[in-house]
Amino acid sequence: MLRKLILTLTVAIPFFGLAFLLTGPPPSAHHENLPWQIEISPEGRSTVFGVELESTPLQSLREQLRLVPSMALFVMPDGSKRLEAYFGSVKLGPFEANLLAVPAADASLLEGFAARAVSSRPTPSGARRLSLNDEDARAVLDLPVRELSYVPRARYDDAEVRRRFGEPVQMLPIGDERRYYLYPQRGLVVVLNSRGRDVLHYVAPRHFDALTGRIMAGETLLRSVTAE
Repeated sequence: MLRKLILTLTVAIPFFGLAFLLTGPPPSAHHENLPWQIEISPEGRSTVFGVELESTPLQSLREQLRLVPSMALFVMPDGSKRLEAYFGSVKLGPFEANLLAVPAADASLLEGFAARAVSSRPTPSGARRLSLNDEDARAVLDLPVRELSYVPRARYDDAEVRRRFGEPVQMLPIGDERRYYLYPQRGLVVVLNSRGRDVLHYVAPRHFDALTGRIMAGETLLRSVTAE
């Protein structure tokens, strides 16, 4: 009897072990390119979505996403200019979002783009949207990405922001609609918009004070990235 029991267990244990390996729960999924996965180098550079801000060229992001961005130069009512590369709807990690990159370009380069623009039209914000010619659009791909705006499909709330990103260093309630969560050491601003899309905006930490100044001056960070 004892020999039969031992023989039965000898056969059964490996069988059930194999069955568990085949039918047991799968290992936990590990996702990359999550919006809260921000790496800061010892030199103070920030990397998010595989892009090291102020270093990675726009072309590298285009190849990663396998998308051609819509490029435009915006001329603000005060005369300032901002170059944007809008990728539209993308999937990063398990999440869908709209993504916009701001390439780094000095004033003289922006002036040249504006002078050679092939069309111009007004926008609801009061800025003018200039379309680049083909040669200039190709040149923009070689410029490093300075800033990124990420607009999630899912809605965030206060609890989710704090759970994913931690306690903000400062909060800026702007009007009745928007709340800005500031994370200067990570180069991140999270904008919760009660009447529109939420936005996560990334810059190099060393330029965070300048970004805060733009917000205080009235920039919403919700430009063309939330238009579609």
